[in-house]
Amino acid sequence: MAGLLLPLVLAGCGATSRSDVVVVIASGTRNEPDPVLATPDLAILQRAANSSSAAFAEVVNENTGQPVKLPLTPLRPDGEVDFGPDRAERLAANLARVQAFVRRAAADVPFDLLSFMAEAVRVSSKAGTLIVVSSGLSTAGGFSLQQVGWDANPDEVARELKRAGLLPDLSGWHVIFSNLGTTSSPQPPLPLPQRSELTSYWLAICHEAAATSCQLDAVTRPDPPTRSSRLVPVVPVPKVTLFTGPGGSARVTIPDDTFFAFDSAKLLPGADAVLGPLATKVIAAHLDVSITGFASPDGGTAAFNERLSLLRSQSCRARLIELGVPPSQIISVAGRGTAGTPAAVCFRHGRLDETVCAKFRRVVIALRRLPRPTS
Repeated sequence: MAGLLLPLVLAGCGATSRSDVVVVIASGTRNEPDPVLATPDLAILQRAANSSSAAFAEVVNENTGQPVKLPLTPLRPDGEVDFGPDRAERLAANLARVQAFVRRAAADVPFDLLSFMAEAVRVSSKAGTLIVVSSGLSTAGGFSLQQVGWDANPDEVARELKRAGLLPDLSGWHVIFSNLGTTSSPQPPLPLPQRSELTSYWLAICHEAAATSCQLDAVTRPDPPTRSSRLVPVVPVPKVTLFTGPGGSARVTIPDDTFFAFDSAKLLPGADAVLGPLATKVIAAHLDVSITGFASPDGGTAAFNERLSLLRSQSCRARLIELGVPPSQIISVAGRGTAGTPAAVCFRHGRLDETVCAKFRRVVIALRRLPRPTS
């Protein structure tokens, strides 16, 4: 089990629990990948096994709310703790057994993650660590993304849930959210703004429910197909609208955080929600494509901003080609950096206004039907 002790990305207060009680839930719905415990999750189980003579994991069934109790501490056949040469092998087998139970998750009930968490913490009289393996896109119960949408204030949502008596009692629990925002067809991928909002919702709920700590792991894991066959409502994801001009031309301006993480030119999974329909339109109508990236003037040198905006445009070009657009139809790929925009435009009353400045970080994709030379 080499390499298990990797750090968690802390998103709240407190440190990782060393309790010998670990409860694991996996939503296992049709609209998310088959659940898999990531390396930091397995590290928590390993620490519990190594710090107690009777550590165990409770894996809660997503349909019934009933737990299966699985030992973590390596034991000899006589029931004594194994400190001998077979300890590592027995520990690895215990962790593999927990992983196997988690991967069996296949929901056939509505996706109500809030109620599932409440059921999970009731299985143990002693608070410990709760690992939540889920996309977080709950569509039933007290917290439904279909009802809440993407523009609500997370703290206000959490407070309203508490006033309505809908929050689980997480007092004393260390909560880790694993796989938040990771989806599977037919649920569209989440662009970065919606991923960030989803994280904010669940961390606010977790804190309002009085958890000792609220954390999330930021580990990429395999995305095996789901085992669930129950249809789950799709949570709408904001779409970018094409503005059509004369002669069949069209122009779309996409905020860069829809496509890219901060200071990165690698496309996010949600980028296909925009680039996929664009590619279909380009192919069907035989349109030419121009891609231009822009940066905000509030940071970085002119050369840095110009290079980053160009790399982002090139990433969009590469993905459009992967989606079937002929390279010959992409006639222009450019990065204009800040395009000479002075930094002063980002300031209001002498203070940086991030809302204003964010509008300058964008990718503009223009589609146009150009006359082709005749032979």
